Amino acid sequence: MSGTVPDVVGVWLHSYEEDTETTAVYRPRDHPFRPSRRPRRGLEFRAGGTFLELRPGPDDRPREVTGRWRSEGGDRIRVAFPEEDGAPIEISVISCADGVLRIAK
Repeated sequence: MSGTVPDVVGVWLHSYEEDTETTAVYRPRDHPFRPSRRPRRGLEFRAGGTFLELRPGPDDRPREVTGRWRSEGGDRIRVAFPEEDGAPIEISVISCADGVLRIAK
């Protein structure tokens, strides 16, 4: 993918059932997911640059970790977290269309 990052603003939950060997698939929070015993990770990109990652906590309930996101050009997004919540990550967006966000693993 080239050019600018597509509009990823919104709340995305991991649809791990649709993952491939190289791609992680996320769908909007209101998608009719199948019931799952496995907690779903989530990504929330807010328009002002705030980022929330929903990580499974010690009791499997989601725990929000706040960071800041910005486009790095092309298909890349950089997310920085406060030091206690981890090192920065880079997300490579493959596509974001029709209610499906695909990112490289």
